[in-house]
This record gives sequence, structure tokens and C-alpha cells, in this order.
Amino acid sequence: MLTGGLPRRDIARRMECSPSTIVRLHQRYVQTGSLNDRPRPGRQRVTLDRQDRYIRVTHIHDRFQTASQTARTTIGINGRRISVSTVRRRLRSAGLKACRPFRGNMLTQRRRQNHMTLTRRHRRWLMRQWRRVLFTDKIPLPSP
Repeated sequence: MLTGGLPRRDIARRMECSPSTIVRLHQRYVQTGSLNDRPRPGRQRVTLDRQDRYIRVTHIHDRFQTASQTARTTIGINGRRISVSTVRRRLRSAGLKACRPFRGNMLTQRRRQNHMTLTRRHRRWLMRQWRRVLFTDKIPLPSP
């Protein structure tokens, strides 16, 4: 548009930006011959693309794997292990989430067995009957 003779203000109005942006873009085009953004300095990535794919694939195959387990087994570019937050960022960029480890009381074998016998005994119950059942892992207090 500039080579066509349009003023910078008119170009800025059409592009919905400020005239100074048009000036900077024109200067960049004159200096470099392109409008591409310059490479900026920044911290080097800790993982390669191949390692990022490995992280994604392992979490797709084993959806119960935690980010800390993956971080412990993955070695970064610098020969050191990567952080848990790096694994979470790589998964988030792929649209995935790591499994969060369960924190709480696990069912004991005896309680699990009791739950299973209850469900087998009442297998044919209707939904309205099941709505009244509350499964809990709390240990009942002994009767006085």
C-alpha cells in the first residue's frame, strides 16, 4: 500500500492499528526484506520435540500415570531430570492432563469385600432403591 502511494494514516485506519506500527513495519521490511518477527532471546527448552512426544504418548497409553512419575523417568537436554511443572506444561499444550495421585484412605481388602458382597446380594435392585445406599469408608464406632 505504501508503494502504491497511500498515506500511512490511511493504511493504519484500514488495518485498524496506529500509524507508528505502519512505520515500524515499513522500516523492518526495508532492513530485512521481510515482515517476519525477529528471533528473540529466551531460555532454551529443556526437552526436545522427541521427548515431548514421548511424554504425550506415555500419558495417552497409561492415563493413571502421574506427572511426577514421568518427570522422574525423563532426562532433559542438559542431562538432568525435568521438573513436574514441565511435564504438566507439555501435556497442557497437547490438550491432556496428568493423573493426580489419590490422597486419602484407601479401601482395605475387608471393606472392599464387604462392598462386593453387598452389591452381589442386591444386584437386581432398582435405581430408586440404590439411591438410599451410602458407601463410606468410615469405621463405625463400637456400641457402648
